[in-house]
Amino acid sequence: MLGVAALGGAATAATFLLSTPRPPTQGSADVRFLRDMRAHHAQAVEMSVTLLKRAEDADVRLLAQDITLTQQAQIGQMSGWLTAWGHPVAGAQPPMQGMNRAAMGLASARDVRALENRPITVATRQYLLLMRAHHLGGVAMARAALKEARHPLVVTFARTVVTSQAAEVRAIDALLTARKITPPPTPVPTDMEDMDHG
Repeated sequence: MLGVAALGGAATAATFLLSTPRPPTQGSADVRFLRDMRAHHAQAVEMSVTLLKRAEDADVRLLAQDITLTQQAQIGQMSGWLTAWGHPVAGAQPPMQGMNRAAMGLASARDVRALENRPITVATRQYLLLMRAHHLGGVAMARAALKEARHPLVVTFARTVVTSQAAEVRAIDALLTARKITPPPTPVPTDMEDMDHG
């Protein structure tokens, strides 16, 4: 005969299983978003590491360090979820397949390489402009995911991307303005509208 403690433990386990969402399927919007955002983050990290090594401007170095550390950690987080759900970190198709690279804020390979070779003042200006566009693309990707994503972890993460990267765009605009560079006219999200999913 089961004791009270054993019955209580079994009930707790059953409650946990019932309350834990099912893992997203291979072809789900949740899995696609995580894979695409991993690749998107990877380019931001690549550009930021380059500036972290080269930049003489303390404020720009701090921005590059923050992006590097934050997005590397998020890449690990997304990879961990995919692995825990039994999905390969990389899908059969390349990430962001069929997406408009410019709309996603992705820099060209040439622009990324140029950050290593251009005079540092030019590279710093270009980095700020590239990262501004890159973050706005990340916000657009996360907002699109919120219309289809269903797993609570993915929904929460997409919301975090929207709020954190929009805030960082505003910080980049301040850095540009302080350096007498007019930020592009692309609007920066300032609220949580359109962030509901479903």
